[in-house]
Amino acid sequence: MENFGKQSDDLLIRQILDDSQYAFNQLFDKYYDYAFDVTSLYCNFQDAEEVISDVFAKLWTNRQTLEGISNFKSYLFISLKNQCLNYLRKKKIDTLSIENSFNQIANRENDPHFQIEIDELTAKVEDVIAELPPKCKEAFLLVREEGLKYKEAAKKLFISENTLDVHLKKATKRILEVIKNYGLKLLILFLHL
Repeated sequence: MENFGKQSDDLLIRQILDDSQYAFNQLFDKYYDYAFDVTSLYCNFQDAEEVISDVFAKLWTNRQTLEGISNFKSYLFISLKNQCLNYLRKKKIDTLSIENSFNQIANRENDPHFQIEIDELTAKVEDVIAELPPKCKEAFLLVREEGLKYKEAAKKLFISENTLDVHLKKATKRILEVIKNYGLKLLILFLHL
């Protein structure tokens, strides 16, 4: 079997259009962390995984619509955004401010001070992660950095999935406390890069 891991999105999409499940899995693996970063801004970790699964299931089912996509990452971002907003609407959460933030992202990309802000934000987030309590930090890194599923991470830490969720919520809360000063638009753009 061919190794699609390092191949371009265009090649993977061509293979997917020819019904290659293997190529689709490679594309999923390549973009899972990115998708998780975007969706977990608005949903808890388990809901974020559900949103990602829904988006990728629709991509596979409607794979012929991928033909002609010139920037898959942007296409995925829009798909994730729409699915997140739909998910939040179903939960009866006001999405107007979130939609406005998504719509203003393009304006920030041209800001010359943006990279400085991103570097500051990255450093602050890394500091917060380093200062988390040991179990909390380990849980966060297993799920976010290594990409383990809840069940796998909980098993590796010898804790229940509910305890893992508590640790992840605690970590997320601390991180969000630090980055709230940067604004939602910057954060979304940071994850979109």
